[in-house]
Amino acid sequence: MASLSVSTVLSGKNIRRWLAPALLAVAVAGCKEETEQVEPVDTSYYPVQVGDFRIYEVTDTTWLRNVKTIARYQFREQVTEQYTDAAGRPAFRVLRSRRTTPAEAWRSDSVLVVSPSTTNVLVTRNNRRTVELVYPARTGYFWNLNAFNELNPIEKSDIHFKQVGEPFTTTNAAGQSVTYPSTVMTALRETDAEEGGEYINLYYYYRNRQVYAPGVGPVYRSRRRFIYCADGSCIPTPSYIHSGSARTEILLESGR
Repeated sequence: MASLSVSTVLSGKNIRRWLAPALLAVAVAGCKEETEQVEPVDTSYYPVQVGDFRIYEVTDTTWLRNVKTIARYQFREQVTEQYTDAAGRPAFRVLRSRRTTPAEAWRSDSVLVVSPSTTNVLVTRNNRRTVELVYPARTGYFWNLNAFNELNPIEKSDIHFKQVGEPFTTTNAAGQSVTYPSTVMTALRETDAEEGGEYINLYYYYRNRQVYAPGVGPVYRSRRRFIYCADGSCIPTPSYIHSGSARTEILLESGR
């Protein structure tokens, strides 16, 4: 009887040993069924690797007393180095070069730092870091563009996804068009200029747009700032720009 009792106890231990993981698996499975499914995050809107390059057609237009001056040239953004920044994030040094015509040699213009992660993309220009993208991309979602610089020390949401998953077509100065079937477009808040957003009225116009294509990166950048009335005492009209500037950057070529 003693040996039978020991055998029975050992069998019980064995049963408990195999039963516990099974019960745990069932519990985990139950938790999985009750947990809300999280949509996959697409972080391909700003791909960056050492050796990547992008060439943009740039059009700079300025106005003074309704007289327009246009300058055209090209920018090349080339990823030259990867390192880990002070916050422990991967960072990529991007050399921006400029030339007036395709026949000219590239001349160094400035340096950018792009720091991507699964939650956002940070870009540093002139020692100022901005939050260019956040993930996941959702139409109408707002975030703080200047969360990591001195321009915006308080919490503020001034940039948003204006469009997500929409096609976008660019046309360069030569009339050549390229259509990207799925893109995201970011824009500043469309009101409340004092809070850093876009503003449009009879006297003042400001707009900022950036478009990204998955697997390609930034394909279009546009910034416009117009003043229709110099001191507010005149009668403004959209057909007369007292002073202003506009820059458009259109992706022409990319690769490695």
